[in-house]
Formats: sequence, C-alpha cells, structure tokens
Amino acid sequence: MNEAYQDPSRVTSFVGVDGLYRAAQGQVPKKVIQKWLQGVNSYTLHKPVRKKVPTNRVIVYAIDQQWQADIVGLISIKKYNKGYRYILTCIDILSKFAWVVLIKRKRGMDIINAFKVIFKERRPQYLQTDQGTDFRNEKFQHFLKVNKIEFFTTFNATKASVVERFNRTLKTKMFKYFTFKNTHNYIDALDLLFYSYNNTYHSSIKRAAVEVNSENEQDVWFTLYGNMENAKTKPCAFKKGDTVRISKANLDSNFSLQQSCSNLAARVQA
Repeated sequence: MNEAYQDPSRVTSFVGVDGLYRAAQGQVPKKVIQKWLQGVNSYTLHKPVRKKVPTNRVIVYAIDQQWQADIVGLISIKKYNKGYRYILTCIDILSKFAWVVLIKRKRGMDIINAFKVIFKERRPQYLQTDQGTDFRNEKFQHFLKVNKIEFFTTFNATKASVVERFNRTLKTKMFKYFTFKNTHNYIDALDLLFYSYNNTYHSSIKRAAVEVNSENEQDVWFTLYGNMENAKTKPCAFKKGDTVRISKANLDSNFSLQQSCSNLAARVQA
C-alpha cells in the first residue's frame, strides 16, 4: 500500500480509505486500510474537515458543452517552483476531465497562452468563471470570440463550484505530496498529479474522467442527473411579505469571523 499511496503517478496516490479499498478490489479490509492510513502523516495531517454546503447543480448535456475555469494562487511558494505563481485550472462539467497549466502572471496573454495549450486537445462551447477580472480582460475575451466560445460568469456566492471542487482536490493531493517529500516543489509532480486525478474513479460519474467519451456520455448524464425527476422539493420557508436578509454562503473557514448575512434587508414579493 505504501507505494500505491505515495507514488504521485498512481491513481491511488494520496487518496482516502475508499480509494485504496476500491483499488484493492476488496482484497484488503477497510479497517486494515484505515488503520494503516492513521500512521501516514501525509494523510492524517491533511485530512479535510467535511462541511456540506448546498449548491445549485450545474446541468449540461454533452462532453465539452461547458467548462469552468479558475486560477489557483501559490505565490508564497514561488521560489521553490521556478517563479511560477499560479496554476490555471479547467474542468469539463460532464466528464469531470480537468486540465492544469502553470503560469507566472495573470495577464491577458499569459491566460491566452495557457488556453492555447489546452485547446490543442479539446475546447468547450461555453466557458464559465467567477466574477474576477482575470478572465474578463479585453485580450482574452477577443481570443474566446475568435475561437467561437461563449463566456459567462456566475453571480451567486458559490461561484464556479465544479472547478473549485477540483481545485480543493488538487491542492489536497499537492500538500500531501509536500508532507511526504518534505518539499514545496510541485512543478516536478504536477503532471503526475494531473494524470492521477483524471485516471481516478469519480464517485459522481461512477468511472474515471478519461473513460468518458461520446459513446457513453448519455450513460454518464443519467448517472449524474437521472434522479432529478424523483428529487423531493422542499416547501419554501418564506411567504409573500416576509422581510429577509441575503445569506453569505459560508464555504470556507476564512469566512467564519465575517458576518453571515448582508446589511441590506429585502421583502419577499412572490
């Protein structure tokens, strides 16, 4: 298990109990795996605190119909990584296939050059990001128009939730790798971690991202969204005339000391 867990090129690298159990095909009991992981610092020191926050589902109907993109900042450890400050991340909503590209700056041409690398493989019909200015500069917007890609941003507090989930997964793997290797250098392992992610079983689509293609995308769609017709809807907690405040989604422990609602009070109209 030691090699399977700590080799960044393996699909089992720095995963949890379920990932190792699945890879072992049931030959190793979960209790044995759990006990073994308790003795691994890169697991115990970086075990995430689970906090489920309800978010709206992003519904698509085909591979590469819609991507989400973001920029992960790692400025504090740039000196260990040849001056690279950021990682541009992209993910296809349906297949969960992701891309990562190192960039040193967030200027328009830096982002364009990163997307040119990605577009050599595939490209989306729609690209979604949060409301940050990084992707809204004139040069990048022109680049998208030339490539006939529709761009839009989100206006809710949960932002581009799918790519942000990928960012958390990637950073968790990276920091586990840092602890294991006693290093802050990620550029030497990023391609391996990226490969591991795309070849690892995803619980939401019941397969690895690399296994999703045009022949099985309909099956993947039903795996992701097929239960929507049977979903139970909760009655609205408010009625017309109620005075309410807009909640600020507490998605991050960094927000724990901030106010949880807006100063503005609104009245429900319908």
